[in-house]
Amino acid sequence: MNKMTLMVNAKTEGITVTAKAGKHEFIIDEGKQMGGQDLGPNPLQSVLGALAACENVTARFIAREMNFDLQDISFKIKGEFDPKGFMGDPSVRPYFETVTVEATVTTSESDDRIKEMQEKVEARCPVYTMLKAANVELNDTWTKG
Repeated sequence: MNKMTLMVNAKTEGITVTAKAGKHEFIIDEGKQMGGQDLGPNPLQSVLGALAACENVTARFIAREMNFDLQDISFKIKGEFDPKGFMGDPSVRPYFETVTVEATVTTSESDDRIKEMQEKVEARCPVYTMLKAANVELNDTWTKG
């Protein structure tokens, strides 16, 4: 399989970013307290949303490979960071320190098979592995729904 190149074109209006990816358009913004218009999620919320989407796609792809009965999967994802890094403190990193993922899997599969699925997703999901490579502490719980 050949390497893929992904592209986003973005326009800015103050803090608000309107991004286009192919035929899709989305807005990333900040709340009014940060000088934004609050027209969309902020950049870090967008990363958490991208993590949920990427884990979902990866899980569904792997489910086919494993012959895993994946009826549904939902995520509750929380990220914590210290804003002092963003504000200029060089001793504090300006991105997530920890990310907690709670996945609820609707399936007839056993807890062992859910754990196997989780491990495969965590090893192959591009957004998850990128956060892991950035030394973000990842706390994950996958449970049967």
